[in-house]
Amino acid sequence: MLGFFVVLFVFYAAFKAYVSFLQIKFIKQESLKPAVVLEEAEYKNAAKIAIDNQKFELASFIFGTFVSIVWLVFGLRILFEATVKTASNTEYIVFVMSFLIINSLFDLPFNVYEKFIKDKKHGFSNVTAKIFIIDTIKSLALTLVFGSAFVWLLLFCLEALGELWWFWAFLISFGIILIINLIYPTVIAPIFNKVTPLEDGELKSNIENLLTSLGFKSSGVFVMDASKRDNRLNAYFGGLGATKRVVLFDTLIKKLSVDEIIAVLGHELGHFKHKDILKMIALSSLMLFCLFGVFGNINKGAYDALGMSGGSAVIVFLLLFSPIFSFIFSPFISYISRKNEFNADKFGAKTKDRQSMINALKKLGSQNKAFPLAHPLYATLYHSHPSLVERINELENED
Repeated sequence: MLGFFVVLFVFYAAFKAYVSFLQIKFIKQESLKPAVVLEEAEYKNAAKIAIDNQKFELASFIFGTFVSIVWLVFGLRILFEATVKTASNTEYIVFVMSFLIINSLFDLPFNVYEKFIKDKKHGFSNVTAKIFIIDTIKSLALTLVFGSAFVWLLLFCLEALGELWWFWAFLISFGIILIINLIYPTVIAPIFNKVTPLEDGELKSNIENLLTSLGFKSSGVFVMDASKRDNRLNAYFGGLGATKRVVLFDTLIKKLSVDEIIAVLGHELGHFKHKDILKMIALSSLMLFCLFGVFGNINKGAYDALGMSGGSAVIVFLLLFSPIFSFIFSPFISYISRKNEFNADKFGAKTKDRQSMINALKKLGSQNKAFPLAHPLYATLYHSHPSLVERINELENED
């Protein structure tokens, strides 16, 4: 059993590494051809950044796979024996949270390199040591508090709800996802960023007119001080029901014209009008249902092979193998997401005009230094958005 798990992770890592090498080779070859969408210098630079990012992600993934195999071979057994003595729920929670925190510590050097070396070299990161430390402490605190509560709920399902515990655990997990979507813009985002109402002026008037014309009700238009951490451009509509709000990154306001911002917001409104967010939540819930259904019925021998027992063994097993399970679903979910993006682009073009939408996409690509092409297999597996070239071609060929 243990050997099978190790082989599974090795095969998973080998396939993902193969796809990453395909993507790197593809970008290198395309970068030698005439530039598309971006200016020549921007195109070459974006290719270098994309290759650098791909190598970083590959190194991080390979290390993560190595850590997972160490957990499988002896790490889980050692941690379980060190934290679980009397098989109480408190000890089970300590075991699961220790597993999560140790994994976070293994990820920390990569996070530091990404924020302070790689992203600063490419002109993205503005994060300071103080901000990084505070963010890390906040994330750790949220993980400990809410993670422990969630683990307790899962343990309750395992102990009190019989053979169908996994179904009730799925419902609880899905409910928590909905709550997070509900409170994210008003509760979670302000923990990390300062979010203030957009000042009165031409931009605010245009946004409010757009929302009114489309019958979209929100709790307001806000600006996030994203630039204190990163120079990338973005905007989003967050929340559900009465908590919906428009959030613009301050970097977006600085770099895009009013017409281009309206087009970008029109794109985001398209997701709401087409109910894309609800559709993706439904797809996520389907994947979550399958995840709990599969791992909720794993033979007890699997946990014994890894040196674990009790409810916490099920939870850690689920956490350890969920990336592989999610990877199986990723092509289908990515395909649906890319279709949604095409339709949202068309909606954004109609809310303002086609050229404003195209100009906005080009500026987003230029400012975010995004390489406009991708290997077909890589895009199929990973890309939730079509390539920049595909998006612009789709708009230009729209009747």
